[in-house]
Amino acid sequence: MPSSSPAQLRADNAALVRTLASAQAKIRYLKAALALMIGLVAGLVAYLVVGSLDASPLTALGSSATSFVVATGFVFTLQEKMGRA
Repeated sequence: MPSSSPAQLRADNAALVRTLASAQAKIRYLKAALALMIGLVAGLVAYLVVGSLDASPLTALGSSATSFVVATGFVFTLQEKMGRA
């Protein structure tokens, strides 16, 4: 096993720390994107369901917006409670 100098080990450690920080930033971005996509799907489903029940378009839009906010908030809260936020 080759021995490395302390300076080389510090440089390797710094590179790993930068790589880890970059990966964590990407994960945070992807989790936010996932929460927003789940909210969009929930909003679309709510719009289609309420619209198919002969509700006015404004009522369907209100239900869609409420479902988006609730679903997105739920996913963010779930991620936080699981310790992965």
